[in-house]
Amino acid sequence: MTKKKNRLPTEPVQAFGTNPFDDLETDGLSSLPSRSLDEVSPKIKVSESECLGKGERLEVRREKSGRGGKTVTTVRGFPSRFTQNDFKRMLKGLKSRLGTGGGWRDDQMEIQGDQREIVCDWLSAMGFEPVLAGG
Repeated sequence: MTKKKNRLPTEPVQAFGTNPFDDLETDGLSSLPSRSLDEVSPKIKVSESECLGKGERLEVRREKSGRGGKTVTTVRGFPSRFTQNDFKRMLKGLKSRLGTGGGWRDDQMEIQGDQREIVCDWLSAMGFEPVLAGG
């Protein structure tokens, strides 16, 4: 004869639909956030020494063609007075701010991903006048 094995019960211990957070204390906690999300995100601030723009218009666009389906944000229209050091410093600051990669190609800055809004805010803080171009 075979021995009967002990099996785990299949009936639920708790009824379905109970909230595991009911026992937590909420004394002193507000039910709504104190500030809206627009107030929480700080505006980009750049020191006076880093302001390279003097109101120049730059085109910021999202491109996807010719990149194997990857989306990049391009910025073009930089003035001819910029040196290679200015370009490198701008690109390094923007890449570290966004946490993405990027580079220079054909006199335009390329940033990985669709970062148009943040790039426009950053360029405005740098003293440029960014314009969203394209679709």
